[in-house]
Amino acid sequence: MNIRMRTRLPHVSAAVLAAVALVLSATPTQATSAATSVGLPGGNKIVTNAWHCAVYANACDWKASTKMTGNNPKRARWIQNRAELEAHGVGVSVAISKNPEATLTMVSKSLGEVRWKNTHARISDTYGQMRPSKSTLYVSTRSCGSAQVTGAIKVSEKCAYAGAS
Repeated sequence: MNIRMRTRLPHVSAAVLAAVALVLSATPTQATSAATSVGLPGGNKIVTNAWHCAVYANACDWKASTKMTGNNPKRARWIQNRAELEAHGVGVSVAISKNPEATLTMVSKSLGEVRWKNTHARISDTYGQMRPSKSTLYVSTRSCGSAQVTGAIKVSEKCAYAGAS
């Protein structure tokens, strides 16, 4: 009996490992993302992006950006990104890290706002990591961009939302 168990055990272990590998490979490893854009006179666009990890254990990387594409003009007078990072659920909280040039304001224990205004540039990127509490159901990133392209061309805030709706 012991001899049979020993010969079957490797086959059972291999089958279990194969099943676990199949489940893990079926788990989405892609990010959750969204984008919005607005066309400008002269052919430029302002594009706002929101991104965060789709699956996490303890921490979730996030990125948000507002970018001007096109060459007329080559730069904006200023371009700003404002990201809202939120943990969703009952009684949840989130700790947020961000890039050094940005500012972080905790609106509540589950919602933080990261903002960066870049002058004479084409892009305002913000990025970091969210560390939601264990009871968090999901996280979201809302990225909002605005810009002053020229004295006559100003773009009011346009937002992209990545997260469950």
